Amino acid sequence: MKGNYLIHLLTTLLVILSICQCKGQANTQIIRRDTPKLIQGVYLPEDDALAKQLVLLALENADIKTSQYQVEEAEEQLKLAKNEWWNQVVLSGNINEYSINPPPKNGGYYPYYPRYNFGGTIPFGIFTTHTHKVRAAKKALAIAEEQKTLKMQQVKTEVLTAYQDYLMYKQQLITENTLVENLYNVYVQAEQKFRNGQISIDEYNKALQTYNGELNNKLTLQRDLNVSKLKIEELIGVPLENVLRAVDNIKGK
Repeated sequence: MKGNYLIHLLTTLLVILSICQCKGQANTQIIRRDTPKLIQGVYLPEDDALAKQLVLLALENADIKTSQYQVEEAEEQLKLAKNEWWNQVVLSGNINEYSINPPPKNGGYYPYYPRYNFGGTIPFGIFTTHTHKVRAAKKALAIAEEQKTLKMQQVKTEVLTAYQDYLMYKQQLITENTLVENLYNVYVQAEQKFRNGQISIDEYNKALQTYNGELNNKLTLQRDLNVSKLKIEELIGVPLENVLRAVDNIKGK
């Protein structure tokens, strides 16, 4: 019985360790280690590992993918414009039936019938319209590429702004927690003194109002912190905690 219990215990520990290892690998896979400093005209922050990873993840979101699809569509339109002139060229040909079944000679005279003939029609305007269409398609492609770069810059600014807001609210909340804790102690002391008749009701109410005011400030900061976190996660597409753990794992190695 003891042997079976030990085997069961060891098996359970191995399963727990494997699950923890899988979670660590999953978090680490979020991180892109070998990354350039510049991606399609967008510079990546190098002084903050977390900020860099947030930008990289944000640059893979749906808005950027839509911009990439527009670039690819413009590339296809350019290819179509380059080859469109073939649709305006008309070629024709036929085989002369008399060359297959020639008529009987007429008084020693053999009329000449070409075996086959070809013809073609090329509109004169093709030489001007084709050039203009290709030029317009190239400009449309350039516009799509510029719009994609602009969208990438905007997404980078949005995610870094949300990240800075997150850091600010987080630090402010730490300070506010300390202040609320101190004011709570002051309020508790004021309550005890009021019961003992050492202070007036006005002094007691002042301590209570001060504490409640800072408690409301704390709730507001907590809400602002949560909203900034949601904004980051909207842009990067994954929970922020996963990125934080992944960056910490990389730093710890």
